[in-house]
Amino acid sequence: MEYVRFESIVNPTVNSDPRAALDDDAEVVREPRVLVSVLNYRSVDDSVAAVRSLQQQDYPNYRLQLLDNASPTDCVEQIRAQVPELDIRATSKNLGYCGGNNYALRQGLADDCDYVIVCNQDIEVAPDAIRCLVETAESHPDAGVVGDVELCHYTDTVRAARGNGFSFWRGRTIWSDDVPPGKTLLRADYVQGAMVLFTRRALEAGVFMNEELFMYGDEVDLGFRLAGAGLCAYVDTRVVVRHKNREKYYNSRAGYLHQRNRVYLVHRYGKWYHRVGFHVGVALFELPAKFLVRSMQGRARFAWACVLGYVDGILGRMGAARATSL
Repeated sequence: MEYVRFESIVNPTVNSDPRAALDDDAEVVREPRVLVSVLNYRSVDDSVAAVRSLQQQDYPNYRLQLLDNASPTDCVEQIRAQVPELDIRATSKNLGYCGGNNYALRQGLADDCDYVIVCNQDIEVAPDAIRCLVETAESHPDAGVVGDVELCHYTDTVRAARGNGFSFWRGRTIWSDDVPPGKTLLRADYVQGAMVLFTRRALEAGVFMNEELFMYGDEVDLGFRLAGAGLCAYVDTRVVVRHKNREKYYNSRAGYLHQRNRVYLVHRYGKWYHRVGFHVGVALFELPAKFLVRSMQGRARFAWACVLGYVDGILGRMGAARATSL
């Protein structure tokens, strides 16, 4: 499917003569070209709902695709049966959340897109979401990414508005759920990752997701990368993403990746004294207590995954590592 460019004349002269639209004083506005990519893995119903939500967008010049991250099931065929007109692509292997989205980001850069929007498979948005994100990016030349407010689909509560720093002592992201009344734009250290607009200037500066993380911790890492490139992260509060995140808190794979990636982020971006303080706290107190308590709760698999994550973080075993076997 090829892109279609849309152009409109602002305040055209009311005249039946079509040549009036070509008057030298007419202002021609080109709608920026946008690639919107939904990253799918083993999902059908949520992905179909996300796609149908994005198909209703009122922004004219965008192309929508679903990128399957080498799902081991027949989910692609099921999605194609429900949305036959959808452009569906697939990776040759599971690239993780970061690698899968980078595939779409590189694709958009190669296709000469002005913006690329990467989306989770379990979101729904209002029809003006793309238009608002593009408006914010267009009006802020220093924007590297533009995010939105994440709302829990099931409780209608704000889960995250913007990232406000990172604790190197604890290896923890700091999220704010505060949306000041009347403010449509917020500066952020990083944005939530369920739906993110990347500007071409960010991609040309080499700002992509960090594939060493595979998934989790990618938002704060992206914030550090943006700052290094002299670019900013913004949140457009007009855009609300209803996120259906059903992940179980004691998922072993998630426990492994969260623990490992915390170590990575502290080592990569923290000072030597942050590393010392972090490891003293984790190795002597946090991790032993977590292992003991979770094991007593019958969650020994999760507890062991956290220990493995900590060890692999210290050893620098990044990428998928043990994640795909947990």
